[in-house]
Amino acid sequence: MAIVANDNYREQPDNTKLDHIPGDYGLPVLGYTIPLVKDLHATIDRQYRRFGAVSRFRLIGPKGLMLIGPDLYKQVMLDTDKNFSAEMGYMGSLGRFYKGALLLRDHDEHRFQRRIMQSAFKNDAMKGYIATMGPMIAEGISNWDTISDLRFFPAIKQLLLDVAAEIFVGLDADDERAQKLNTAFLDIANGLMGIVRLELPGTLHRKGKIGERYLKSLFGGLINERRLASKTDTFSYFCREKTEEGEYFSDQDIIAHISFLLFAAHDTTTSALTHLLYYLGQDMKVQQRLRDEANAVDKPFLDYEDLEKMPLMEVAIKEALRLHPSVMMMQRRTIKDCEIGGYKVPANTNVWMAPQHVHRMSEYWDEPLKFDIDRWLEPRNEHKRHNFSWVGFGGGAHKCIGMHFALMQVKNFLHQFLRQYEFRLADNFSSKMQTVPLPKLVDDLPIVVKRIAVK
Repeated sequence: MAIVANDNYREQPDNTKLDHIPGDYGLPVLGYTIPLVKDLHATIDRQYRRFGAVSRFRLIGPKGLMLIGPDLYKQVMLDTDKNFSAEMGYMGSLGRFYKGALLLRDHDEHRFQRRIMQSAFKNDAMKGYIATMGPMIAEGISNWDTISDLRFFPAIKQLLLDVAAEIFVGLDADDERAQKLNTAFLDIANGLMGIVRLELPGTLHRKGKIGERYLKSLFGGLINERRLASKTDTFSYFCREKTEEGEYFSDQDIIAHISFLLFAAHDTTTSALTHLLYYLGQDMKVQQRLRDEANAVDKPFLDYEDLEKMPLMEVAIKEALRLHPSVMMMQRRTIKDCEIGGYKVPANTNVWMAPQHVHRMSEYWDEPLKFDIDRWLEPRNEHKRHNFSWVGFGGGAHKCIGMHFALMQVKNFLHQFLRQYEFRLADNFSSKMQTVPLPKLVDDLPIVVKRIAVK
């Protein structure tokens, strides 16, 4: 197969000449968006059983290919031949508000930009974050047993927004700018779901764009100040980081990276914890196993060195992410002609990957629909059957740079929450899940918490 060079791939239109590949595009314009939102796993599984691992597919707008299975995900994510562009894959979705973010950078440019985050996620920085995080979580959950109708999703969402404002941006939760930042951030998240993509009055897109401009103004106005200071929030680390040539990264780069980090780190952890508590609230034995692990670290707040003492918490959140990945659809676009799953795929073709389906494939997971933390432990180690059968944090060069921060945050929350409270799902809980704008329970997960008596 001839390889076609495509150095100017960013300027090229999407390829739609895919008739040689099985599949169909569903409804005009909408494609499979509606059934996918209703039941993502069933929609992708039906596509897989009808057409195989590579098939023509469509979401709102662009046509392309659905890729299914760990072998194809390994090919795309490792991308040893530089065939795939994350930037162009996400340009029509995340790129509308987060153009220039690390996820939307390709190959050498991605590697160069990743340097901006190296100090912010080293051990010394993480130790500072964990010291800030502990007391904030303690204060945030201190009265949960007094709330008559406690909905976990909005409660943890607000708590993690406050933590993000402090740790990522260095703004106290009481700071007026932190409140405006949180509002702008939420407006952008809603704007991503807007069907109308013009700045017309009353549209989600317009509101999101106003939020995007606020973030640019806020961060842009703080960069010089943070370069001269010695603050230890993530944004300040970004501002002070330098290239190999000793130059600061541009204001534009810094703003793009911190804006997307707030989005990616907060929403994904909120979703993951909500799904984890959904299962722990129904399984008191597993809940108690995690509580025993938390109680074994007998101190009010975790230190960085304590994180490795909580392997059950780590596999529990990974199991929740297996069943309900926070990123429901991953995207790329081919840069040049290539072969995928035995098919010749032209340059500039959109491709989608659905982590939830590969996470539930019976070829790699025993009783794949069951929540079972022991599948990750000796002697089973089901996650080792294929190194891309679980992609909860992505893979390859674009593997989530904040993965260890996310796990640290989860362990900090569970350590405090489980030591203070026993909980169960409220009698009126619903098991119905939603896919957009964020994977979660449709009823926001009502829980009943009971404070554990101090012995």
